[in-house]
Amino acid sequence: MKTRWLFLFIVLTIFLLLPPCNAAVDIEVLQDIDIGAEPLDVAVSGDGLWIYVLTSEAQVLVYSNEGALQGQVPVESGARQIACGPDDGVLYVTNTGKQAVHVLQLDVVHTFSSSHSPVKGRSDAPVTLTLFTDFECTYCARLAPLLDQVQQQYPEKVRIVFKNYPLRMHRYAMQAALAALAANEQGQFWAFHDRLFQNYNRLNAEKIEAIREALGLDADVFRQSMNKPALKEYIIEDLREGTAAGVKGTPTVYINGKKMRHRLSLDGFRQAIDQELTNKVSAP
Repeated sequence: MKTRWLFLFIVLTIFLLLPPCNAAVDIEVLQDIDIGAEPLDVAVSGDGLWIYVLTSEAQVLVYSNEGALQGQVPVESGARQIACGPDDGVLYVTNTGKQAVHVLQLDVVHTFSSSHSPVKGRSDAPVTLTLFTDFECTYCARLAPLLDQVQQQYPEKVRIVFKNYPLRMHRYAMQAALAALAANEQGQFWAFHDRLFQNYNRLNAEKIEAIREALGLDADVFRQSMNKPALKEYIIEDLREGTAAGVKGTPTVYINGKKMRHRLSLDGFRQAIDQELTNKVSAP
């Protein structure tokens, strides 16, 4: 008991001897978002990319972290609170009137540019798969032949758009990305793409040169293309697009602009594609 009181006395003495804290707090308003309705609650996605605002008009407004309105989702009357779940796009809506919590899955539909991207499939295909991949990524290498099967099963229905997303931890990913785009200028992107992924775990400058030689690409034209600032800028644009859409790793796949949530398996792609085709038919 004496030891306990002695400990409390020492802690209290230290506290009293500490100088008073006179810190000031500066406040700066970074942004005002005019939502045009009474806000009831606000939630921010775990990755910080999206702001959700529940309004008195029974809607959840979805904003980018820059304050641009991306869309709105109707909710039932009586909703009073919202909270983000652990997974991307999961939102919990507390409805006091109905004494219930509704769990919503929100999918932001992104618009990706394909003007400089290698594309496989019909331009008018109803389903577009946009891929963000890295040529030294194990899982990306496994995905490549799987996507060949997907396109064989949906030759008229699926279009594939390739986006480079080289990760910093992979030493030759950027060089491989430039090489693939250089091969694209000689009409050999997909053949080069396949060879790179077949050698994903042993890529280096020599292996990239060996692939060029095996495919019979003109050496001088190839090297000139790899040194073009425009090709590097295309890759930087892909990185920007992916980061803005919430890409956190590779491979990341978007189906008609929405992040694919099915497993990256043949069955998973079938389910996702069939659902999109059904949605196209049932859309007004």
